[in-house]
This record gives sequence, structure tokens and C-alpha cells, in this order.
Amino acid sequence: MKEYPKDLKVVYRHFLIHPQTATIPAQASCAAQKQGKFAEMYHLIFEKGYNAGRNFSQENMDTLAKEVGLDMGKFKADMAGDCTKQVQEDMALMQQFGVGGTPAFFINGRFQSGGGPPERFKPLIEEEIKKANERIGKEGVTLANYYEKWVLEKGKKKM
Repeated sequence: MKEYPKDLKVVYRHFLIHPQTATIPAQASCAAQKQGKFAEMYHLIFEKGYNAGRNFSQENMDTLAKEVGLDMGKFKADMAGDCTKQVQEDMALMQQFGVGGTPAFFINGRFQSGGGPPERFKPLIEEEIKKANERIGKEGVTLANYYEKWVLEKGKKKM
């Protein structure tokens, strides 16, 4: 993100390897996102959830939500409502595209399984930026609609 601030957009989707332990924190991060605090909650879940004895209890998520400064009424309502559905939809979408583990990345629709140092992703990111720059301005493609036109409309719908 630091190296490509105008060219890179990161979108998170939930894919639960261990739904028995990961469902509550996934719903909590979703609820935080609805209040514009996804990143803060995400980092606290790892710092004070995963790294603190894997404490993914509802009580701990509530404590973290308060620490982030969330409206607790909205947080709890979103966790129980919209976020339950959102996590399920994310799981189905990721399975549709062949994701079987985490981390998993799509760079303009190109699947990359597993993590690694940023250098691993740099050549692919630069290749996709070059393609985008060549396509923008042709056939009604703009920066604003590039992803929709070249990734969503022209890309694979299933793996």
C-alpha cells in the first residue's frame, strides 16, 4: 500500500479455516467495518485475541470493540444480523473461486495462494498496473470502472 498508494486497493473477505473459533472474530471485524473501524479491530483481534492465547470469545470481542470506540448497540446488532450473513456470503464467494486456505490473494483476479514478503507480489502488481494503464482510455474503460470492466466482467466466474 505504501509503495502503490494510488494503484492498489485492498479488499478483505472472510474465509474461515476453523469456523468453530473464527466465526465470532470474523463477525466482530465485519461489525467494526460498518462503523469504519475494520483495520483497528482487525489488528486488535490479532494482538489481543490470537496472540493472547487465541481468545476469540464474545466477551473479548466486546472488550476490543469498546477499546476501538465502537457504538456497542450497533456493534452487537450488526454482529448478530448483517455480519452473520456477510461472513457466510464471503465464505461462499471464496469457495466459488477455489480458495481453500489463508492467506489468499487476488491481484486483478489472478489468484495467489499463501503469504510471503511484499517482494513476492511486486512483479505481479506491476504487471497488472501496466495492463491497466494500457487499457484505460480504450473501449470506455476508465480508472473508476477498470476493475468492473476487466476483472469482474471478463474474468472467470468460478474455478
